[in-house]
Amino acid sequence: LNYFGIWVGRTYGRPFSSRPGFFAATFHCAATSFLALYVLAFKSGTIADGVVTGEVDYSLWREAALPLSIGYFMTDIFIYCIPKKDMIITFHHIIMVISHYPVVHDAGAHLAGAGDINWVTWLSIVGYTSEVSTVLMNYRWYLLQTLEENWIGFGMVNISIVISWAARVVLFAYLLIWEIAPRAAVYAETKQVLTYSVMVLGHFVIGLLSLYWLGLMCRGGLKGLITFKKPTPSKDGSFSFGGDIGRDSGEVKKRKSLDAAASGVAKAVAKESQAWVDGAKFNEETKAKKL
Repeated sequence: LNYFGIWVGRTYGRPFSSRPGFFAATFHCAATSFLALYVLAFKSGTIADGVVTGEVDYSLWREAALPLSIGYFMTDIFIYCIPKKDMIITFHHIIMVISHYPVVHDAGAHLAGAGDINWVTWLSIVGYTSEVSTVLMNYRWYLLQTLEENWIGFGMVNISIVISWAARVVLFAYLLIWEIAPRAAVYAETKQVLTYSVMVLGHFVIGLLSLYWLGLMCRGGLKGLITFKKPTPSKDGSFSFGGDIGRDSGEVKKRKSLDAAASGVAKAVAKESQAWVDGAKFNEETKAKKL
């Protein structure tokens, strides 16, 4: 799919010439989120008073979904991250691989779950339901590149994204407080403190970033969410989508002053996050080609 995206970009030009990995990325988030929801709905049995009853079969997740996802992350590192020197996405992919690959095998899942294979597999599956928001974000990126005028569907997509990001915040807060935190003593007893620490940190960071993204999406208010504005070309020939969710020039200046106050990794994360929301994250490639 990555090479298919490259061919499409070379053959038909924009918008896919600026983001050839669009097809692989969209297939990955769509497939994993669908499989996660399917397994949770039909293969996870029934939970009542903390006791699981009925058939529990996570083989589809462990034998198909996770290998697909890990394969995508590893491929994307070499095809996109390293050539483009995108260290933040590289870090994200590596963390995802480290966090989820143990679930594929019984021995690894036994250690990662402090003896509870089904629970840690369930945790992996539930976490991947958040990929639904990535599907919506990718579609939003496509609309930002191709729409010529306001369209009601754009507002519906934006509102759906806001709902999905809010759901992510609630989801990861729930997992941390009601699922992971009560198991601290079990992980200490089984001497899996490092595993537990990585689990806590990962869920906390993802939840915090989800809250940050939600704030970005809502910054322009309801009008900014439901109204599409034609992208304005920047001085260097690339596109800037700073006003796509209703931010005015004063808010842009405020964001620039905040960026100036930031430093190191924090500044890079904020810049990439804003670029993704603005739809301009993948335009640097086009800019480089023009130069």
